[in-house]
Amino acid sequence: MSLSERHVQDAPDGARPFDAIAIEGELRNMWRASSSKSSGAIYRAALANLVVPLDPSLASRLMPVLIEVTRRHPSRLFPIGAGGASRGARLEARIGAICHRRETGGGLVCSEQVILDSDVGSTGLIPSAIRSLVIGDLPTVHLNLHSRFDLPWISELMDMADLILVDSCLAAPGAEPEVWRFVGREGSRRVHDLTWARLMPWRTILAEVFDEKMYLPSLRTVRRVEIGFTGPGDPPPQVWLLAGWLVSRLGWNVDGGGRDGLVLRSDAGTVTLALQRIGKGEERWLERIHIEAGAPHPLDVEILHRGRERTARVDVRVPAPSSSDVPFGYREFAACIVGEIQRHAPNRSMEEAARAAEDLIQSWRKP
Repeated sequence: MSLSERHVQDAPDGARPFDAIAIEGELRNMWRASSSKSSGAIYRAALANLVVPLDPSLASRLMPVLIEVTRRHPSRLFPIGAGGASRGARLEARIGAICHRRETGGGLVCSEQVILDSDVGSTGLIPSAIRSLVIGDLPTVHLNLHSRFDLPWISELMDMADLILVDSCLAAPGAEPEVWRFVGREGSRRVHDLTWARLMPWRTILAEVFDEKMYLPSLRTVRRVEIGFTGPGDPPPQVWLLAGWLVSRLGWNVDGGGRDGLVLRSDAGTVTLALQRIGKGEERWLERIHIEAGAPHPLDVEILHRGRERTARVDVRVPAPSSSDVPFGYREFAACIVGEIQRHAPNRSMEEAARAAEDLIQSWRKP
């Protein structure tokens, strides 16, 4: 068989009952056959074991993301689509390779792929199957792209991992705080929330606004914060985390709800936090933040960013009107994932923001 750029090569007979010894043998045969038939160099590479429980409803959309992740961070990849196998099939597996052209030219860099699936009654077999195939001298990264992370087989996989990546945007509506509590229990060195990584451009722009000497004193006199979002349902997790970040960094306390939004207390007085849906559609985006500060340091500033645009609009109305387009460091999902794989330090700011976000949600939902 020959391997080509971005080509996923399955085992000749497709999925078959799981057998760890047979799979390792098939992988060796695949590389042996590829080397003998290829006219160019093929480099077999792995920096990690990447274990990925996939929500079956999202698998088709997320597999291209995983292919891009292996380009940026070659790994032995284990996509797991539990529940998709035929009834009575128990545990099934098939192998493959994902290859990318080297940026400098001259050959392909290929990652191994072992796809696992099971019927619902056999999910308990998944952790031992993974354990038998991980490359022992490489770190194991658990990338949870499943809407549940509390299922027994997923919890067991997490216990095996050196690093766990979760995404509160994939949590069932109302379950976001469970993700953040999990981060708090396990520690932010070992568990990262990808939703927090997506907020980096917003936090960067806000920090740059208040880096201005004339605007910095206004942080002490903020009276109102409005955060606008799109999509159905309650505010998405990125809205809560951004609000939690502001609350935790500025030392505000949650004081309950009011007609206009949540009521917060600062050393200088009352702050109103208003969360507003400003667009329709299915995509749940954070799109706008508007901050107003009062005397003696008045400020009225709005930041607007839509979808995947590469710039954001910053409008200052008070104290002196100005408008500018600034770079918005939007990163594709794969880039966020790889960035978090490569980050090893604890993230205290995220932990504090998540605790504050949970307090905000509890106040929001009180009758």
